[in-house]
Amino acid sequence: MIKIKLSSLEVLRNSGYEIIEENENIIIRFAPPSINEAMSSDEGSYEGINRTIEVIGLKENNEVIILDAYIIEGNNKKRKLDISELELWAEYINGL
Repeated sequence: MIKIKLSSLEVLRNSGYEIIEENENIIIRFAPPSINEAMSSDEGSYEGINRTIEVIGLKENNEVIILDAYIIEGNNKKRKLDISELELWAEYINGL
């Protein structure tokens, strides 16, 4: 189970993340680095595809429990992301 601190939401909000809160439900959306940025390379052309990560969670006490995550490419292509792929992201977010 992956959790992030509830207090981290305000830091994320101020860092360009979109945070939607509906009662106990939380949706976090952000644009990951491009493939070129992630590879620290200018080789090849991977640009042109808008990607957004959508993380869905539930507020419980002082934490957000991550329930689901998706990669949205373009305006409508949605692919489920394995939650375990968010472990490093959650560690980073909890350290802010």
